[in-house]
Amino acid sequence: MPDSPEPRELVGPVLLAEGAEQAELAIVIYDDDGRYLAVNDHAVELLGYTREEILHRDVGDFTAGGMDRSVLLRPERREGARIVTRKDGTTIPVAYIVVPTRVSGLQFYFAVWWRLAADDPRARTAS
Repeated sequence: MPDSPEPRELVGPVLLAEGAEQAELAIVIYDDDGRYLAVNDHAVELLGYTREEILHRDVGDFTAGGMDRSVLLRPERREGARIVTRKDGTTIPVAYIVVPTRVSGLQFYFAVWWRLAADDPRARTAS
């Protein structure tokens, strides 16, 4: 009989998944083609689209001018601020951090966004 994982080994991934889903941060994962592969509940709330609608969209679909693929797929961590257009047409400034990662040899991009307050200097410079 194979060794069963220790309960502690099982708790970590469950806590991480639960925490990501409930975080007050938008968490998204996209692939080399710029397609969303996963989004948490806060991303759904922030964008105003259903999860299914987001997962059929491109990363650049929510920002004016889209996304330059050379920037989108950079192999290093990056951060900044953008103006995001919600489903209802309203716009909001968000800050973001994107970190490239590999899972089972495949390249993915893990991004975290959060809404910026109107008085945050980054909100005035977001594009």
